[in-house]
Amino acid sequence: MPVYEFRCGDCGARVGILTRSIGAPTSGNCERCGSGKLTRLISRVAVIHAQVNPDNLNKAELLQGVDYSNPASMANFFRKMGQTFQDEKNEHMDEIISQLDHGVPVEHALEIDDHSGHDHFHDTGPALGGDD
Repeated sequence: MPVYEFRCGDCGARVGILTRSIGAPTSGNCERCGSGKLTRLISRVAVIHAQVNPDNLNKAELLQGVDYSNPASMANFFRKMGQTFQDEKNEHMDEIISQLDHGVPVEHALEIDDHSGHDHFHDTGPALGGDD
């Protein structure tokens, strides 16, 4: 049984109306003011992604073409990872991507402060490498 959302034309309240089935006629009144002047809204939808098995991922393919020192390249990489793995909106990751899209250097956007001299962006160790 779907719930359709409406906006009240008199008081502006958001109203949810439960219907018996998709396509069934909907009518009702505002829960706040009782008005019948309701305008249907476009509701948020959920997109379900297929479950990703990390054991079957080709890491080399996922990392192909990524320039770890280029903010735009890293923003695209994080977007791709979000589409592949993320079930829910992640505001922290959205903020990082926004910073990278605006040209903030990668190490600043990722808050990397490494005084050891180790170069995280050209590391080919086990975390990034491999031809799985």
